[in-house]
Amino acid sequence: MSVELISVLIAVVAVGVTLAGVILTGQRAIRTELAEQRRESGERFTALEQQIAELRERMAHLEGLLDGLREAITIRQGAA
Repeated sequence: MSVELISVLIAVVAVGVTLAGVILTGQRAIRTELAEQRRESGERFTALEQQIAELRERMAHLEGLLDGLREAITIRQGAA
């Protein structure tokens, strides 16, 4: 093998190793960002579920008040 061929092969291997390093670093960064997005989405979804549960309870309370009001009006009209 000539010196020129060996130097070309070394250069090709060096470029390949460098590209592999860049690719792996990029993939690691993407994985980290995706994990962060998943965590944030889970937190938002949990908060949304909690808010919906609170609204459901408040609506049930209002429904109970309206039922009581309806009964009170009905009783008054029946008594009159």
